[in-house]
Amino acid sequence: MLPPHSPGLVNLCLSLDGLEPTSQILNFEYRAPSVHDPVVSSEDKSKWEEFHLQMRLAYLLFSTSKTLDVLSNKLSPTNLKEAKKFALKTSNISNSWAYLIKAIEDGGISVAQAKDVFFELSLKNTIREWLLERVLEGCKTTGYDAQGLGVIHLCAIIGYTWAVYLFSWSGLSLDFRDKHGWTALHWAAYYGRYGHAFCCFNLQFFCVASFGFFKF
Repeated sequence: MLPPHSPGLVNLCLSLDGLEPTSQILNFEYRAPSVHDPVVSSEDKSKWEEFHLQMRLAYLLFSTSKTLDVLSNKLSPTNLKEAKKFALKTSNISNSWAYLIKAIEDGGISVAQAKDVFFELSLKNTIREWLLERVLEGCKTTGYDAQGLGVIHLCAIIGYTWAVYLFSWSGLSLDFRDKHGWTALHWAAYYGRYGHAFCCFNLQFFCVASFGFFKF
């Protein structure tokens, strides 16, 4: 068995004591191990792209948190009332944790599926808290990430249909435009997220019928 060695030519011969050669000296070449580029399947590539978007969403949520502002400012009675309404409407999110735990305990879900659900549920709870902060402060607009997209736009690209209802209940505009002028509906349609686009369109159509305005 040959010991590890840097690539290149070395002398090879037989010896009884490790000093005196007992055979003809031959050249032996150590070669560097061949490196092959890993083959990434289209499915893996899609999962990595989705994970990257989820990371962007999570970073945007944490980096634009208003917890300290909310705690340090005096809240208006109106904003506090709206926040309580929003919290009540979205209280069912807490039940999702119980369903996930039960599914895991019953063995009705794989580890991979459980991790995906856990990650999405964590983002859902974070977005709920993030929106609650804005309701308490009376904000009607949100910030952008480094690529100019807001939370609602990233949710539309990923296909998080539930985010449409959270934004609608919070009072924040579903028509909020990114730095390029696109709405969540534009992004949902562009990426083929028809369920998300359908929800956006229905809720925006409801605004037209109720309040007589629509922007696209």
